[in-house]
Amino acid sequence: MPWAVAAGAIAWGVAGSVRAAHTANYPWNVWTPIGYGAVKGVFLGLLAGWCAVLGVRVGRAVTRTNGGTAVRCSAPIFAGGLLGGLVPGSLRDFLGPPQPRTLRYFDGPRPASEWYWRPLLSEWLIYTVLPALGCAVLLTVGAVVCARSSRRDSAGWVVPALVGTGLLLLPHYAAAGLPAPQGNGDHVNESATAGITVMATGFGLLVSAWVARSRRRRPDERSGGRPCAP
Repeated sequence: MPWAVAAGAIAWGVAGSVRAAHTANYPWNVWTPIGYGAVKGVFLGLLAGWCAVLGVRVGRAVTRTNGGTAVRCSAPIFAGGLLGGLVPGSLRDFLGPPQPRTLRYFDGPRPASEWYWRPLLSEWLIYTVLPALGCAVLLTVGAVVCARSSRRDSAGWVVPALVGTGLLLLPHYAAAGLPAPQGNGDHVNESATAGITVMATGFGLLVSAWVARSRRRRPDERSGGRPCAP
């Protein structure tokens, strides 16, 4: 699950950067697709992680084995992670209203005649399929490497702490060099709202990392120290 959060934040953060490159209006809000993409990736990464865990359990039940090598589990991890990241965006794109998110970030819904087929497939491929694929790959690699590591238990709090710290710093660095907001309209306030959302998500990840670290240290304190290695 920690690797799923990191993989989702990276994958959809990159997708948000691609979207930000197409934002031509309201230049002080150009960074907001990056922030919203990273936050979206945290929650979609959690969903992908749960689906990956479910895929591993289903694979074990089918093969009637209680364990397995990390390489053998990589296929259900990848399939579950891809499914978890792909389904929500696909349902939104194909069953929701026509909503362009590429050309103009603040553009309104388009008529169905101007949305379906090429624009829809382009949006679905760039902002749903590719991030879900990247998240699944990063999740699988992180899980396999962590399973082979002797200190894999520390990933439960180190990885969320790093992602949370990155989100706290993201508004400052992503918006660096952009012009100052002008006026007092909703589009100007969009940047502040995005910053609060990103920082709140980062703070939540730091709290979860602290809780995970506290729970990990509690059994060691009860037993009088860490158990000896076999």
